[in-house]
Amino acid sequence: MRHTQDSSFNQEDSCLEDDQNETSNIKQPIDILIKMLDQEIIPRLLVSHQANSPLEELATPGLRKIHTPEIDLLSGLAMNGSQESCIEYIKKLISKQVSIESIYLDLIPMTARKLGVLWEEDIVSFTEVTIGLWRLQHILYELTKDFQMKNSMPIENLNALLIPAPKSQHTLGLFIVAEFFRKAGWRVWGEPNLSSEEINTLIFSQWFDVIGVSIGYVEQLKDLNEMIASLRARSMNPNVSFMVGGPLYNSHPELFDEIDADIKSADANEAIRMAEIIVGNKKNIGLN
Repeated sequence: MRHTQDSSFNQEDSCLEDDQNETSNIKQPIDILIKMLDQEIIPRLLVSHQANSPLEELATPGLRKIHTPEIDLLSGLAMNGSQESCIEYIKKLISKQVSIESIYLDLIPMTARKLGVLWEEDIVSFTEVTIGLWRLQHILYELTKDFQMKNSMPIENLNALLIPAPKSQHTLGLFIVAEFFRKAGWRVWGEPNLSSEEINTLIFSQWFDVIGVSIGYVEQLKDLNEMIASLRARSMNPNVSFMVGGPLYNSHPELFDEIDADIKSADANEAIRMAEIIVGNKKNIGLN
């Protein structure tokens, strides 16, 4: 079956679509366009120049925070370089004491947002951004083994289903959240292209402690409470906890005030802590 544990949100088959998507998606929000990003614009020539810069110039030692020049360089490499040059740069950053966690939580998401801003401002094409996102996602695939190396052993069987809201186009952030849940010892199921029927079958046949939904834009909020209620009614676990987050929550958490979810978070580690507390409390009172 496609929806198995350790499925990896792989979108290789669909990420390089025809440019007809560019017409239908121009100026409309997509998951990567997180509005909280500072509206800095990098001209195409600057991006191309940085893509050809020596890697050592920006991989400065001893600095653990991700800086704008590092984001700029990876943006250029993702669109104009190669997968090998992206991986080489990431390895150099790691050798300069950048943690893998920082790459997952800071560098990759910030670079994805940068690509989104470049596209919004008509500096790069939809195809270039899609190629860039495809390469960023494969960086995460390359890092998965090292990231999970210190994986916590689960104290109990904790199962999570993480899915994007319907009509989501990019699931990079959801992949990152899934990796952090796995690292914390959870068993994680999820795939970006599951149909409603497949999700219903999965939650009816598999026990989940948490179901997480990633929201990319405002229109997806319209039917979110109905979706949650429907999934809860079909779930093998009648007391399943729901978690919501994603790009829209990052930029406009106030829009989620009326959403019927147990966990609302923009931070993967915070979401895990909240999930473990809530699930633990339910188990203690015999609800799970």
